[in-house]
Formats: sequence, structure tokens, C-alpha cells
Amino acid sequence: MKDGHKFNSEVWWPHIELLADSFFDYINKEQKKKASKMEIRKLKKLEEVKNTYYKNLMPFKKGIYGKKASENRIDRHKIIALYIKSFLEVSPFYVENFNNRHSTETLNYPNEHFSLQLMYLILMAWNETKCEIRMDKNEKKWFIILLNHFRLNINTLDVLSLAQIVYYIEDKYIARCHCP
Repeated sequence: MKDGHKFNSEVWWPHIELLADSFFDYINKEQKKKASKMEIRKLKKLEEVKNTYYKNLMPFKKGIYGKKASENRIDRHKIIALYIKSFLEVSPFYVENFNNRHSTETLNYPNEHFSLQLMYLILMAWNETKCEIRMDKNEKKWFIILLNHFRLNINTLDVLSLAQIVYYIEDKYIARCHCP
């Protein structure tokens, strides 16, 4: 991801697909280890998420830049916020054979947890760091709850506000990161 990632948000897409596949495989392997019949599934093709991203991109840019929208770029925080909005809007992951007694936080909110991992991936790659983002458990919980609120009420998701939250997460967990 090193060479082209600072030029265009589309270069992220192959990495996002890989992350989605890894997320999907990891959750299902964990469920099999527990002998659980619950599985995460992809309800929709990820291509729908990409199309939703582009559907949301130009209206967002026009709202910021007006007639010069196509001439201007948006920063990584807004790119991440738009990708998160697209994943929450499409919600490609769902749980099959859901059993509340044996459920985990990730299975309760798979699209929200994936969005959190997506944010981590892009921030770490953008900052060229191998430091893991270790959000405080309580902050992570409330971030997931916020994403769930947005997923259930997608029209309330303000991309600029979410981008600002992403900026603060980056500032707190990456900019001050000192790892080998």
C-alpha cells in the first residue's frame, strides 16, 4: 500500500476486499472452534459497497467544494468516513443461525466491527506504522454503538463529523505512537 495510497481513494479497494475476506474467515474460524452453528455471511457483494461509496462521494464533495468538486481531493479522514458510511449503508455482513446466548460483540455488530478494522487498516497504512491501534475498551464500545446508531439511521450520519472523530482517533492512537 505504500506507493499509491496518497493519490486516490480507489487504490484502497483491493486492500479493503482482502480485509473483508480476512474478517469473514477469522470470525467463522472462531465460531467453528467454539462448535457454534453461528456463521457470518456476506449478504451482498462488496462491489455494492464500492458503488455506494462513489454514489456518496460526489454529493459530499459538491457540498464542500461546490462547482469545483471534481478538481479537489478529500483527506484520509473523510475517505475513511465515506467508506464506513458505505459499509454501514450496505451492511454486507450478517449472522446466520444467530443464537443470543452464544453471541459475541463482533457477531452482534459485524458491520460496525468491520468498519472499525477498516479504519485501523487505512490509518496504519497511511501513517506507515506497524503500531496497533489499541483503543480503550470503553471508547471502542461507544464507537461501535455510535456506528450501530448510524447503521440503523444512515441519514443521520454526517461524514464531516465522523471524519473528525477519525482524526481524533488517529491523533490519540497513532500520532503519539512510539513503537519499534
